[in-house]
Amino acid sequence: MTKRLRRRRDPAAESAATLRREAFPTLTAFVRGYLHEDFPEIHGSVRDAAAAFSRDASPDERRLLAQELESLLRATTDRPPRELRRFVAAELGSRWEPGSRQDLVALLELFRTTLA
Repeated sequence: MTKRLRRRRDPAAESAATLRREAFPTLTAFVRGYLHEDFPEIHGSVRDAAAAFSRDASPDERRLLAQELESLLRATTDRPPRELRRFVAAELGSRWEPGSRQDLVALLELFRTTLA
């Protein structure tokens, strides 16, 4: 009898496939803390809110946020944009809704540049 090898599960990737908020704790904290209902008045733009987070966050928090954005982008590759917008707004608690996946890619790139 041979022993079957089990794939090691990645809880974040597994949860991301079903789009569960619990898989994205750092992203949830970011959108609730920086992309809340007053973010246009406080920060002016998503880019400025991301810059404020980058100044306030530790390198580990920025790295975790980038990883969670990557996981979200992977999990939503074949999903319609409206589902992505609904998840970011309704599930994560953001008052900013990405117009497309490209908006999240741009946000990810902002965080990646702060990691370099």
